[in-house]
Amino acid sequence: NEYTDYWTLKWADIMMVNAETLGERGAYALHTWLRRQFATNRPYDEWVRELLTASGNSGKYGPVNFFRGEQTKEDLTKTISQAFLGIRMDCAQCHHHPFEKWGQEDFYSFAAYFARVGRKGSGLSPPISGGEEIVLTAKSGTVSHPLSGKVLPPRPLFGKTAPAKPGDDPREGLANWIASRSNPFFGQVMVNRVWADLMGRGLVEPVDDLRDTNPPSNGPLLKALGEHFAKEGYDIKKLLRTITSSYVYTLSSQPTERNVAD
Repeated sequence: NEYTDYWTLKWADIMMVNAETLGERGAYALHTWLRRQFATNRPYDEWVRELLTASGNSGKYGPVNFFRGEQTKEDLTKTISQAFLGIRMDCAQCHHHPFEKWGQEDFYSFAAYFARVGRKGSGLSPPISGGEEIVLTAKSGTVSHPLSGKVLPPRPLFGKTAPAKPGDDPREGLANWIASRSNPFFGQVMVNRVWADLMGRGLVEPVDDLRDTNPPSNGPLLKALGEHFAKEGYDIKKLLRTITSSYVYTLSSQPTERNVAD
């Protein structure tokens, strides 16, 4: 249906599902998997966890292809933090921005969650994929600070993750932290995307740039909707219903004499 078509297309764009980089088979597998999540109205946190921890055969298991399109630990850090937290880490890869809280140690500690992402197979040869590939958790792998050379253990941007056991995939701890109800960024960035699609403009613009120096136009509303989204089990359709049945959604988009210059 149109709901499924729309949200699959939107998230295929966010996840950079592109046949020229993934090959036709890889792009089709990931696109089909995304479509199934929206067609079944699967809770947002559930499928995000599955995506972030995906391992297996790229030709048979769609979300594995996300780790083929994002080949480096640095690319994974930037894409995942921006898509699922609304936190842009690009600048922190090279320096500590004077107006932001994130620095190189934050960036590369986050990147350390992907240090053991391994790949076997023919890999990619854009614009046509070289064939199937296996994404797996390697036995070892580390990330070092580019200036000090210090090996950095995996660490979230704030808060804590559960201690990893020997042999665990580090991505599992990261996925659980990202999709936790105690992580406000996770719910708020999705709420902001939905709000922007319905209203024409997000409570925060750009929609995936949540930071203190780019505050929302209505902070209490964004916070309340994020909490509501989590309380309702990250049900996207319920979120849509809440917004579209609200008083503010029924208001006209036409300007009045008082706000025509806004």
